[in-house]
Amino acid sequence: MSCIIRAGDIVHHEPTGEEWVVAFVDGEHLAWCGWPDGEAKLSDCWLKKSCSDEEHLKWLHDIAKSDGRRGRRAKDALAALNISV
Repeated sequence: MSCIIRAGDIVHHEPTGEEWVVAFVDGEHLAWCGWPDGEAKLSDCWLKKSCSDEEHLKWLHDIAKSDGRRGRRAKDALAALNISV
């Protein structure tokens, strides 16, 4: 069974042993929240905790306030849901 990972979910990154809050998923990669920003292979991560729909929207709104790719991706995700930023 496959799961959908989305903004606000918590994943475990196998190579580093770290847990991250997801900023966005783009194809075979995901970006984490926090500093420094960066991306990892989706295949190196597994879903530890899925966020609720309400939490997901809160994360998208919070991430949309940031600069760079993470902010743009969150704004795009909100627009796809017909939600204004």
